[in-house]
Amino acid sequence: MKDIYFPDDTPNFEVSDFSGAHADFVFDLVKLEGRNELPRPFLHRHSYYHILWMSNARGNHVLDFDNYGILPHSVFFISPGQIHGWNSEFDASGYAINFSPEFFLQIFPRIEELADFPFFHIANTDPVLYLTPTEHDELYPLLKEIEKENAGDQRWRYDVVRSFLQILLTKLRRLHKPHGAGAVLPRSYSLTKRFKFLIEQHYLEYGSVQDYAARLFVTDRKLNDAVKITTGRTATQLIHDRILMEAKRLLAQSELSIAEISYRLNFDDFAYFCRFFKKNVQMTPGEFKKKFSAPLS
Repeated sequence: MKDIYFPDDTPNFEVSDFSGAHADFVFDLVKLEGRNELPRPFLHRHSYYHILWMSNARGNHVLDFDNYGILPHSVFFISPGQIHGWNSEFDASGYAINFSPEFFLQIFPRIEELADFPFFHIANTDPVLYLTPTEHDELYPLLKEIEKENAGDQRWRYDVVRSFLQILLTKLRRLHKPHGAGAVLPRSYSLTKRFKFLIEQHYLEYGSVQDYAARLFVTDRKLNDAVKITTGRTATQLIHDRILMEAKRLLAQSELSIAEISYRLNFDDFAYFCRFFKKNVQMTPGEFKKKFSAPLS
């Protein structure tokens, strides 16, 4: 089994290249079996949504610097821009499902639906489902239907694919068990979700909790209280988490100097950026960069 490693320049796949797609890429689904380019043990990112349906595999998946075990019947959800790489002790079987952001928004056109979807968005913390054999076998025919439709050239095939994919994602959503499942969600949940989406859109623009509160038409105290009730963390901590994630991604690419990364993240003081990073990550930016240049088992 190959180690997962960090190349000097993290590759970015702008369109899915599994099935020879071109710049007008919308959707594809391909089998994992028999593909010489898989697994991809090097860290890379995509400009499209990516689902890894592991019918049979066993190994390690690094996703935004967190490690997740790959087991038979695992389903991984990777959003555009996330860094990941994976390996397997033996040839994996299953599917890779890839679709453009525009295709995803056609499935969930309303922001409220997208905010409640538990897998893809960086605001969510559940990038994998470990299915039981029964759950896997019940959903697998949907993948076969998508594969069959996508391989044809019938009119409106993407409409049919989109419908099957929506059913698949909805059924997977039913199987999702969030932290504290069974408890009544607090009223603060919706506000916190909208706050997390705003962070993703504006973390390089907004400088304070007050900026976000103004966009959400609440006081900064109400926003802080809602976030604390829902997550156990402060609003400022969630903003810092997103900035730190981007810093880690840029450090792993090794294209920019630490000073350039500091500037890109809108830190006026390079020394303050280094102190901020070390306080939250327990290592300096240079130490982090060095560590993630080495292979990860």
